Amino acid sequence: MYFNATELLIDDFVNKLKTGYRRTYGGWKPEYEDIIGWVGSMALENIANSDALYHNVEHTILVTLVGQEILRGKHIREGGVSPEDWLHFIISLVCHDIGYVKGVCRQDHDGKYATGKGDEMVALPPGSSDAGLTPYHVDRAKLFVDERFGGHKLIDAELIKRNIELTRFPVPAAEDHQDTVNYPGLIRASDLIGQLSDPRYLKKICALFYEFEETGVNKALGYRHPEDLRRNYPKFYWHGVFPYVKTAVQYLLLTQQGKQIVANLHSNVFEVEHSEIAFGLS
Repeated sequence: MYFNATELLIDDFVNKLKTGYRRTYGGWKPEYEDIIGWVGSMALENIANSDALYHNVEHTILVTLVGQEILRGKHIREGGVSPEDWLHFIISLVCHDIGYVKGVCRQDHDGKYATGKGDEMVALPPGSSDAGLTPYHVDRAKLFVDERFGGHKLIDAELIKRNIELTRFPVPAAEDHQDTVNYPGLIRASDLIGQLSDPRYLKKICALFYEFEETGVNKALGYRHPEDLRRNYPKFYWHGVFPYVKTAVQYLLLTQQGKQIVANLHSNVFEVEHSEIAFGLS
């Protein structure tokens, strides 16, 4: 028996998903608990094959568990979150970044990858990591959902695709992307908060920087090195993220785990805003 950290991560994650459903709904529609566990395991086994530096298994786990806590807070405060709502919300989170992974779509072959738009394919430059699929990953995730869940008796693929669509970032100006209170808007909030509340997020900025480097984002935004990305973090949060997560933060503040998530989020912002204190320079 050898030690496999990724396998342990996936197993623990699946248990947390199943426990989250059971804690909320008890024995009601237990098949949903099994479906959530199956999808969680299947998706993460795929994502574990990715060589993207930042958008990996850990990122998907963090986003999904934050989303689960947002949904729990919403149900505690307002009620009305049905088992079907829970099922589709969790599947949307688990699959939201699966489009980064080379080979997950049926059309992917011989170094060419589906873009998720019709039969269009794209070839990546030699040596590209999965981060090279960043411009296409949302559409590829939606294609994956269609291919895996289209026609399923209990899983509504179209609903999941609508949820994933709102994870596009920067947020498109279209009115349907301005939602912050319905399930698609909360999916986006889960993605953003899951990333930015990670206690190790500031240590992972180098990984994110080099993903950006691969797709030309750094040049477009004027980032010369990872420290530029770090310094811009508070401005990015308050102006680019906060308007889209306000409702979700209120739901998180209703649960004990949610309070810790919000504390982690604010801690990261505070650390960069007061970096002279954090580094003992004052």
